[in-house]
Amino acid sequence: MKNSIKSGLLLVFLTIATFSTLSAQKFGHLNLGNLSMLTPEAQSADKDLATYRDQLLADLKKKFEVLQADAEKLQINYNSGKLSQIKAGEQETLLMKREQSLHQEEVEIGNKVAKKREDLLKPILGKVENALIEIGKEGGYTMIFDTSIFNAVLYLEESDDVMPQIKAKLGIL
Repeated sequence: MKNSIKSGLLLVFLTIATFSTLSAQKFGHLNLGNLSMLTPEAQSADKDLATYRDQLLADLKKKFEVLQADAEKLQINYNSGKLSQIKAGEQETLLMKREQSLHQEEVEIGNKVAKKREDLLKPILGKVENALIEIGKEGGYTMIFDTSIFNAVLYLEESDDVMPQIKAKLGIL
């Protein structure tokens, strides 16, 4: 009988200890995507990225315009009888190869822009992450959730928005 009382008391004690530990946990949340874009560095990086992208696309646009002009010239020469059907077909094949090459270049530009964006944002995200870790430790948070990801948080009760603290830590008004 004494063992069952001791076991019962131990079970009650463990249950109380578990619930007190769970209730002592502190959770926070913020929209990491919005925060990252609020930093002056991110705004500057966006401008640099737009300039870089626009420059690459301007060159590609010129190449497409030359291709279009060559295609129109081919059509005019063929319609006027200056080119035989065989010669026109050969030139058309060359134009299609150039067009495929330009589309490949377009894909490469997209990859270059994505890589440049990653390079520009990496130090900014590192700075934000360091501020987030400091706020987490200073505020005694068990977890801080990123609400910028759709359906990443299914249930959240009594969560603190830590965005103002992190903005202050980063010097963002």
